Amino acid sequence: MRKFYIAFPVMAMAAMIVAQAASPVHSTVLEYVPAPGQFTNALPEWEDGDDAAAMATKAYNYMVPDESMISLGGYGGYVVVGFDHTIVNVENVRDIYLEGNAFQADATSTRGGSCEPGVVLVAYDINGNGLPDDNEWFEIRGSEYDNSMLDYECTYYRPDTDDADIRWTDNRGNEGYVYKNVYHSQPYWPQWLLDQETLTFRGIRLPDNGVDESGNGTYFVLSQFDYGYADNAPNLLGGSWNDEAKIDIDWAIDLNGNSVKMPGVDFVKIYTGVNQYNGWLGECSTEVCRVIDAHVTREGSLPVLDESVQIDQSVLDAFLAAYGDGNTSSAATINGNSNLRVYLDPSTGCVNFNAPQGGTAQVYNQSGMLLYNGTFGEGSNSIDLSGYPAGLYLVRVSGTTTKILKR
Repeated sequence: MRKFYIAFPVMAMAAMIVAQAASPVHSTVLEYVPAPGQFTNALPEWEDGDDAAAMATKAYNYMVPDESMISLGGYGGYVVVGFDHTIVNVENVRDIYLEGNAFQADATSTRGGSCEPGVVLVAYDINGNGLPDDNEWFEIRGSEYDNSMLDYECTYYRPDTDDADIRWTDNRGNEGYVYKNVYHSQPYWPQWLLDQETLTFRGIRLPDNGVDESGNGTYFVLSQFDYGYADNAPNLLGGSWNDEAKIDIDWAIDLNGNSVKMPGVDFVKIYTGVNQYNGWLGECSTEVCRVIDAHVTREGSLPVLDESVQIDQSVLDAFLAAYGDGNTSSAATINGNSNLRVYLDPSTGCVNFNAPQGGTAQVYNQSGMLLYNGTFGEGSNSIDLSGYPAGLYLVRVSGTTTKILKR
């Protein structure tokens, strides 16, 4: 339950002054796309009429003001968060603190007990458009990278009824179900994505970490990996932030597996990395609360950012020299025409672009619904989004997809 307070004018002015300072906690949820799961539509709660933008807002409110958690559902479900500043990559220091729901179980000698690891990707806003473009993501190489399935793909199939189990298949010839259980009776398919018959997620698949230590299905233990994942270690250790719940930006790799020295991070993406069913516990589903810049002068519920930490200019220059066009393998795959610039003019609400030749253009909302489909000619062109509500849109022009955030 959220709490509301009435403040005197002097206190309100103080709050305004504090609000202007950068916060170490993530300031926005740009995308929230959970996979089917027993907590989907519950953490956060979906209500009739909520669309993708509303659910992203709810996810933020659960994570930050309420300091609660959201569920990413089964394998591949993800959340993308952004910050009001760049998290600086500091040498030999773990830079980002990831609050989750992992804990050490008392009745086992296994390290962990309830750990549902999420893969982490990080992005620096190379082109300065305020959004994490597809070619700006770099993966955090965790301890299990060499034991994982790379280039993994899992597809879920929308059930005919809310009470049915949800079937999935993957690109390795496997199949299974997200099973309904007696503990959670709400629909497990994201209700704001009912227009989609399938949901497909791609990434790496971490090794299974769940073991039935009872041998009869009554006691499952989900072990902790060494490092590099969300919801993988308890948040606190001895009353302080647990270093094992943090990641180091220097663990980033590009699409070829090469280490990347990033100057800092503007966006973080987390997705459920394990595809495993654990009896009565149900599917593995990563839970995430706050994502926090770990360079702080004070920890706790209201951490304070250490603003003396600054980006190393030489690191920034070297990074841009190597990755000025982004994670280039990704750019070639996702953005087929790197010379095409598509941008939103906030004064008119129009998406503008200059095309070397005619072609087709589409606009999709966050749910993947087609909102616009048309043709354009050579030269300057625009698509009027002024009548569209605020939110994140995908604009596809001659095979090049660009994310546009309309405020």
